[in-house]
Amino acid sequence: MDKTQQLFDQYHRFDDGTLVSFGHVYGPQGVQAVRIVLSARNHALEGNVWRQVAITVGDVREVLVRMPGNFINRICCGVKLLRFGDVWCVDVDGTYAHDDPATLEEVRRDGDCYVIGGTVEAVELD
Repeated sequence: MDKTQQLFDQYHRFDDGTLVSFGHVYGPQGVQAVRIVLSARNHALEGNVWRQVAITVGDVREVLVRMPGNFINRICCGVKLLRFGDVWCVDVDGTYAHDDPATLEEVRRDGDCYVIGGTVEAVELD
């Protein structure tokens, strides 16, 4: 988990990046994992270094994706890595009353793209 949090910090929550893909891995019980790929700048490196990062949420309990089609999704409000009790929430570009939502109910009410699950891992792809 430390590496995942470190990547969220190095990429400044992926602000000004783009959503490359949002994929589901299905199993007998429904969605087992969601893989989100983002292209963003790594602010910890010298220069203007952009890379792709894959965020995988496992043991998925809830997914909502409400986005227009035929649209490049630029990240304006960041990708939030949130912990609520025993679950993780990855919220893509949600706008809330404060920087981060205080509860899962707030995410459900105001979020347009989020995944709630038991595990989360982020890795650089290039």
